[in-house]
Amino acid sequence: MSRKTIGIIVILIWVAGLGALYRRSVNTTLAQRLTEVGMRISPERYYYTLEQNGSPIGVAMSAIDTSKTRVTAFDLVRGRFPVGDDTLRIEARSEARFTRGMRLRDFIIRADGDITPFMIRGVMQEGEEKMLRTISSSKSKSKRDKPITQDAIADAPVFVPTMAPLTLMLTKSPKIGDSVRVSMYDPMSRNLKTTTMRIQADSLFLVADSATFDSTSNRWVKAHQDSLRGWRITGRTSPIMVWVDAGGRVIAASEPGGISMLRTAFEIAFANWKIEETQRAPDVYRKGR
Repeated sequence: MSRKTIGIIVILIWVAGLGALYRRSVNTTLAQRLTEVGMRISPERYYYTLEQNGSPIGVAMSAIDTSKTRVTAFDLVRGRFPVGDDTLRIEARSEARFTRGMRLRDFIIRADGDITPFMIRGVMQEGEEKMLRTISSSKSKSKRDKPITQDAIADAPVFVPTMAPLTLMLTKSPKIGDSVRVSMYDPMSRNLKTTTMRIQADSLFLVADSATFDSTSNRWVKAHQDSLRGWRITGRTSPIMVWVDAGGRVIAASEPGGISMLRTAFEIAFANWKIEETQRAPDVYRKGR
């Protein structure tokens, strides 16, 4: 056999190998892709400022923790939100648990403040059909309402909103036009909504990653910032604009009512908000509220 023949055979084998790799990457099931997402997730915690038309109205935190068998997402929103002619103090917390294959197991959402406190528990029911069962309960100062149970059939993998973009960003190198179909639980409408998320654009963000205290303004200010590439993700019917990083974690978001959020350093978000709250109502912290 001549060297030329051997060379041709080697090239053919190499091309066939590339073809097999391509077919394997294209034909992977959704469960396989989600398992890959679960293996790529690492623990992290991010902080955000909330503003409306340029004025601070609150803060937020989003974190992920991992173990050998579980991925847990924690989210917190705290602020004073304009509602009509009033401003309501609201704090909401959520915790959602997934397998390492990114199958939702359960979640819990709690909210209180200048509203009737409520709690929502959600549990995935495994069977011939995947079903999300939620139990909503609320408690006013005078009475506890009867819990409401709702069942919803899930025709796509179920996520809480802050975790859904991970399925789009962690399976391959993101590019404009990529999309994924998921079901998300909406705590506002208390319904399970199936939507197609799509990458529509990319851009660069300058994000504060450390802070220093400015005694003149009595506020924490940016000490150093980092350049971060973000991708804009939108749902087919969602009016909210969300930018995420390569790991699928939110960098910035905004909605038509003028409320926006931006990732920043802990001190710029939470320490400055505590200063704002102390100046607005000094008795709040002295009374331990």
